[in-house]
Amino acid sequence: MPPPSTPEISITAGSGITEGGNASFTVAASPAPTSPLSVSVTVSQSGDFGASTGTRTVTVPISGTATVTVGTTDDNTDEVDGSVTVTVNARSGYTVSSTQGSASVNVADNDDPPPTDLPEVSISDDTVVEGEPPYFLEFTVTLSQRSEQNVTVTYETREVTATDHLDYQGTRNGRVVIWSGRLRATLIVHIRDDVRREAHEETFNVVLTAADGATITNSTATGTIIDDE
Repeated sequence: MPPPSTPEISITAGSGITEGGNASFTVAASPAPTSPLSVSVTVSQSGDFGASTGTRTVTVPISGTATVTVGTTDDNTDEVDGSVTVTVNARSGYTVSSTQGSASVNVADNDDPPPTDLPEVSISDDTVVEGEPPYFLEFTVTLSQRSEQNVTVTYETREVTATDHLDYQGTRNGRVVIWSGRLRATLIVHIRDDVRREAHEETFNVVLTAADGATITNSTATGTIIDDE
């Protein structure tokens, strides 16, 4: 009896999916093996859909076909469509089809792109008398229109004539959130009362450095401290 022919392994792709679905592939051996056959495959992806990539082993039974399933993740990020690819690796015990050794399933993104008409965000000045209530400066951060999402604004304080930690309590990485559906929020800078004789007015700036969900227009506000000495 002649020895059995060495199976040739091919792979075909199932239908395209939407992110969060399972990509399906069929691995076929021709002729069918006389006993279960271990086939090495490598999973890769184009895009970022959370597919479990890397090398895995597929067992092809004597029926001659096996299914490879690759799951994807349904995220909240808008991204370009991509694909999941499974490639058959060469190994003893079988040969790889020269025309069907790799197959890809298209993966469609299902997230909406961010709005292009982002609201504008600005900040206004404030003044306080040193040593008198409310003992802080209150800066108003305002949107040009309401947003359906929270808008997070990053800011920092910068010295002008007032001195950080001596005249006021500054920050290099402050954050303020304008909640969805609202137009404004306030940020607080506390003032330090000292006994030094100073200029009648001292100032510092609050600068908006970044905004998630909005475009910065007026980025700088002036805080004025009037000396009470």
